[in-house]
Amino acid sequence: MALTSQPALADEVEDTENRITVIGDRVEAVPSGATGLPLAIVDTPQSVTVIDRTLIDDFAFDEVNDLLRYVTGVNVEEAETDRTYYNARGFDITEAMVDGIQLPNIWGPSIGSLDTVLWDSIEVVRGANGLLSGVGNPSGTINYRRRHYTGQKRVTAELTAASWNRVRGEVDIEMPLTSDGNWGVRLVGAAQNADSYLRDYRSNRTALQGVIDGRIADSLAVSFGYARQQGTSRGVLWGALPLLDSAGNQLDWDFSTSTTQDWTYWKSKDQTAFGEATWTFAPGWSVKTHLTRRINDEPSRLFYVYGTPDAQTGLGLMGNPGGYLSTARGWIWDNRLDGTFKLFGRDQKLTFGIQRTAARFGYLSYPVPLTDPAWAPLPPLQSGWNGSEVPYPAFGDPVESASINDKQWRIRAATDLELGDRLSLILGANYVDVKTTGFTFGVSAARSESAVSPFLGATFKIVPGVNLYASYSDIFNPQKELGTDLKPVGSAKGKSWEAGLKGETSDKALFGSLALFRSEQANLAESSGYDANLGQTLYTGIFVRSQGVEAEVGGRIAPGLTVQGGLTHLSLEGRDGNPVRTYVPRTTANLLVRWEPVEKVQLGAAMRWQDAVYSTNALGTIRQGDYATLQLQAGYRLNDNVSFNLNVANATNHKHLASLYWDQSFLAPPRSVTGSVRMTF
Repeated sequence: MALTSQPALADEVEDTENRITVIGDRVEAVPSGATGLPLAIVDTPQSVTVIDRTLIDDFAFDEVNDLLRYVTGVNVEEAETDRTYYNARGFDITEAMVDGIQLPNIWGPSIGSLDTVLWDSIEVVRGANGLLSGVGNPSGTINYRRRHYTGQKRVTAELTAASWNRVRGEVDIEMPLTSDGNWGVRLVGAAQNADSYLRDYRSNRTALQGVIDGRIADSLAVSFGYARQQGTSRGVLWGALPLLDSAGNQLDWDFSTSTTQDWTYWKSKDQTAFGEATWTFAPGWSVKTHLTRRINDEPSRLFYVYGTPDAQTGLGLMGNPGGYLSTARGWIWDNRLDGTFKLFGRDQKLTFGIQRTAARFGYLSYPVPLTDPAWAPLPPLQSGWNGSEVPYPAFGDPVESASINDKQWRIRAATDLELGDRLSLILGANYVDVKTTGFTFGVSAARSESAVSPFLGATFKIVPGVNLYASYSDIFNPQKELGTDLKPVGSAKGKSWEAGLKGETSDKALFGSLALFRSEQANLAESSGYDANLGQTLYTGIFVRSQGVEAEVGGRIAPGLTVQGGLTHLSLEGRDGNPVRTYVPRTTANLLVRWEPVEKVQLGAAMRWQDAVYSTNALGTIRQGDYATLQLQAGYRLNDNVSFNLNVANATNHKHLASLYWDQSFLAPPRSVTGSVRMTF
């Protein structure tokens, strides 16, 4: 947990001398994560978790998926090798931010493995966050914080070797550009190449980012930069393994089993350029304008396997080849005004923001003649495929399958009113207007929706360092998914409540929280299955009620011993009271422990447990029993410049499915070992 003595505002240099690094779960201020107001987490009427850079490095969380597994209440659904979904409190996390700037959910799920080298910390706000994100999805919002210039001059390099021939190099360069330190640059990058436990799967990626921070005058700060992540995965899974045979028996596969063919690939190139300026025009008042340009390209050649294996022969699987080029081009223009004003004899906080986004999406398909062998029946998967069962298909000339233009306005305002020494009230509202034109796979993608979502929060100080809190938010969640009637399913609407208790010790070394939550959504898009003729998944709108309890604790509990852990228990029911979204675990628990038994030596453990999940279709029920995973860590600091680190993931080599998000899945990774050496100059 990284505890800081003051808000780490984007235009300020980080106060590294006053930081107490313990273990991974919060910073003292979250100026953009939950309310847009500079509030300590103990004063924020929502659940917030922050994983800092030290924890990312110690546990070798080189990919965002690895990190988010240990955030309280968050589930990572790796439905395919290169497509990942996240959920919290029973609902998909569709909202993301970078440095507090909202990225509209029009970009969809995460493609490939997102590298953590770009980020200084990652915040997760659980619950409806319509005030900042523009929509009230009651799952949560992930806020990625870039690695900015902190006023230091240093070079850090890390070399990593791991199981399945994974090799990685990482560098972090920070230096002032002027003698007075008012201007500085931060350059970070990583390159990685890896094989896999999955047959024929291999990947490589590079990630780099350059950020320049500076001051034109004492009252005017600027920041601009560029980031790019580029990767290629080969032998990919599009879909996954069949899990039931024709008799309804659940199939058991080896860790390495895959339906891929050796010619498949999925490439991704994501580029972001940004610039922002913050002007402090009066004491306590500032205005910030931010502009982001984002470009994404994803060419792929894929092979989908569907059908039901015969219980006796294993026959019954069919192939579906796919060639695609997905492109996205977008602009984000965000403006905000922050300040304080006098009311009730006290300084009150105010924030106002307006955001305009415009994005264009294209989708090319490369058709394969129906006479091609790629469409033919396949041999039994139990016979042991080697990736040469299907030759490279005769992909034809590209056909434009989708062309979509999406434009959104978001207007937000919030105020934190201190009504007395013990009671604070947060009032806010968010307006969102969404307009989409175009088509997808021959069907209109047009939509036009708008709504105002109010937000209300309150905190009451029982004693110093201990607060009661409560919050309410409307849910308005525009959805682009296509319904079974071949029309957009429309927005999900509902309400979300949260109430709880937060506390911290007087030295702020230990923090704890207890939350009760309840959310209701109508017309939530839920998969109805994959339509092979259209080449995409269709959805229906369902009603879901989520309610539960969440507890979290983090910080130093004794000299040299720090912990961070949490537990979430929830229920997910439809309007009739029956369970829905049964692939989501109802109870999860996580615990991270780090211990320094002697100087220069650190030992750690990361544990996660979830209860059983299941998915039911016409053939029967697929089940994944409850399971726990354990990661062990050991570090040794040779001197101030050189340190060594060792991690053993899934130390017990437990076998379990990666996800039941779909009716197909593959096995999560077996035991792996990662070793690294870090050098700082």
